[in-house]
Amino acid sequence: MAWVFDRLIQFGIIAVISILAMFLIPFGEAGAGLGMGGILIMSFLLDWFYFALFEGYWNGQTPGKRSCSLRVVRTNGTPIDPISAVGRNFLRAADMLPFFYTIGMISMLMTRRLQRLGDLVFDTMVIDERREWISRAGGLTANIEALARSECPRRFSVPERTLAVIERLFESDRIISEARREEIARPLSQALRARLGYVDPPPDPRNPHAYFRSQGFRQTLFLLRVLKTFADNPDGTKSNAMSTTAPNRSATAPNRRRRAVAANEDPFSEQVEEVTEFLAADSTDTGRAGRES
Repeated sequence: MAWVFDRLIQFGIIAVISILAMFLIPFGEAGAGLGMGGILIMSFLLDWFYFALFEGYWNGQTPGKRSCSLRVVRTNGTPIDPISAVGRNFLRAADMLPFFYTIGMISMLMTRRLQRLGDLVFDTMVIDERREWISRAGGLTANIEALARSECPRRFSVPERTLAVIERLFESDRIISEARREEIARPLSQALRARLGYVDPPPDPRNPHAYFRSQGFRQTLFLLRVLKTFADNPDGTKSNAMSTTAPNRSATAPNRRRRAVAANEDPFSEQVEEVTEFLAADSTDTGRAGRES
């Protein structure tokens, strides 16, 4: 539907240009030629630059995509840049070969994110922003205690993009040692602690050994508690941890139709990017080691 809507807009613009060109007909052959040239030039510009310019300078959306709550982003969730927007749309010509997006459809069927050739080359994908918040797998945080509101005297919300990166850190198919995971988790954990105002409780005099055993993995355990608390509601307004205390009047109402994919909407952008780079580097090293073996 988004493509149809955008095409209707393009046809509307061509129709307006065609009507204006009719007023040049009384000026003879030169006027008719000028009108036809204007129609051809506008058709070329719309065909090659309509999608590219809108996606590049309208945060990954065209009017059609916005009407359907779709958006083009990079595969790591960050906003698309103008160069990638132009490139992915220029490769639309290859996707259309041999006729009506045959190669593009084959590419989408063969990729997990339904990416056509332009998306694969420029590392982009189309996301649907109308979806509800996705519940996390229960096994990951099954035995983890959620954060209580009393433990977080400052902000009690975590952006969706940050939660997604935490999930990536704990993916079951990721070959990574616990010590390495703890090292990667440290910058994001420290930033979250500062935002939430969380401080580790002192050792329990009755069982100090449990406290010291957990200190070696305190950063990853804290991230799991964050994921447990904010998994289905990043603003924390419906967290189970909230039920034991009075509601936070300053908390904003949840907006389920919006995902914080833009870097400037996430206060942890720097830490998220750092963790993402670590994970990408580890994946590359693991793949290289596998090929060498």
